[in-house]
This record gives sequence, structure tokens and C-alpha cells, in this order.
Amino acid sequence: MLVKNRMTRDPVAVSPDHTLAAAQQLTQEHRIRHLPVVSGGELVGILSDRDIRSASPSTVATDEPGRAEFLGRTSVAEVMTREVISAGATDTVEDAARVLCRHRIGALPVVDAANRLLGILTETDVLHAFVEMLGASNASTRLEVELRDRPGELARAVRIVGEDLRLNIGSVLVPPMRERGNKTAILHVATIDPREAIAALEAAGYRVGWPSLEADLRRPAEGPAR
Repeated sequence: MLVKNRMTRDPVAVSPDHTLAAAQQLTQEHRIRHLPVVSGGELVGILSDRDIRSASPSTVATDEPGRAEFLGRTSVAEVMTREVISAGATDTVEDAARVLCRHRIGALPVVDAANRLLGILTETDVLHAFVEMLGASNASTRLEVELRDRPGELARAVRIVGEDLRLNIGSVLVPPMRERGNKTAILHVATIDPREAIAALEAAGYRVGWPSLEADLRRPAEGPAR
């Protein structure tokens, strides 16, 4: 999945000469938290609602008219972040997510080769993309299947569910292992009753959890402590 398919195109933006008051009004009107700053058609900075709050005088030390006066005379250029971390339209959403996490930021302006603004990708956009990629947005049952770390194990498990039982698998994810050992595959299966699939996988030698290996819905509730 590419950034261009998940970004907001033609995002709300400001110029360096805008006042913080005008920028704050835009964030409130459009219910957004990040404003790309554009000058001469090029991206020159980014301003967040947090930047505006951090720059504003304390409400304890300054009354509301004084705070409004400050926002009205302070330009975006005085507060914006100038060294902008951006993304390209053909970057993958996975790569964009890594950049957001690495730099602990909430949005990536999307630019072309000439640094012209094309769109913006926020952490919310990435979250929605991953929900769709995992199949969690559709009705399905989540299963965890323990796999031996050898070629063909995932294909065999998928064949049992998809071909033998003819159940639709909405998504398959195999997270990287923190330590050496068996892997865990996460399957979203289009059924509300996965017991037939679980039985078939277990008969083939797999350990299966519903919805996880740690919290299996089939396990009986623990009785009262004695």
C-alpha cells in the first residue's frame, strides 16, 4: 500500500507570514493538528497545534486579551519547524509508519521531487491503513497458529483453512520473532465459528489459539481459589 493512496490530498496549509491566530483558527475549523507551511509553492516548514500552545504565553501569567494579542502579532515563521521530515507519494505506508515511530511525530507532509506539497499523511491515516491491511475492519475471527520455523509451514496451515475447509482468509500476518524459536501466524478467518478450522489445524499438529495463544476462548474459566 502506497502513501499516495492513504494521504489527504491538497491539505490545508499556511504561509510563513500567517499569524499564529490565523493558523490556530484553521486547526480548529478543520479539526486538524498539523499545518504544512508553504512558500513559493514549496514546503518550507510544518506547524502543529502543540507548537502554537507551546509558544503561547501561559494562561496563568497572561490574561486572555494578552494571549490573543501575542497570537495576532506572531508569525508562523517564528514558531514553525523548518527541518521537515517528509514522505514521497510512492513510499510504502509501512516505511512511513517506521519514520513516524522513529522520530515520534504525528504527520508527514508528502512532497514531489521538487519539494512541492502533494498531501499529508497522519498517524491516524496509518492506523486506518493497518486496520484494513490486517482485515480487522471486516467481520472475521482472529486465530493465532504456532508455526515451526521451517519452510512451508505457513503455506500448509493456510491450505488447510483455505483449500481443505474452503474458508476465506481475510489477512495473514507473521510478526518477527523477538527470540529464536517457533513463529506465530495471525489469521483473520471469515467465520463466526472457527472450531472446525481449529480442529483441522490441531489435527495437523499445529497449536492454535482463539483469539490468541495466550487467551484462548475455549479454555474453561478458572474455578474459585481454594
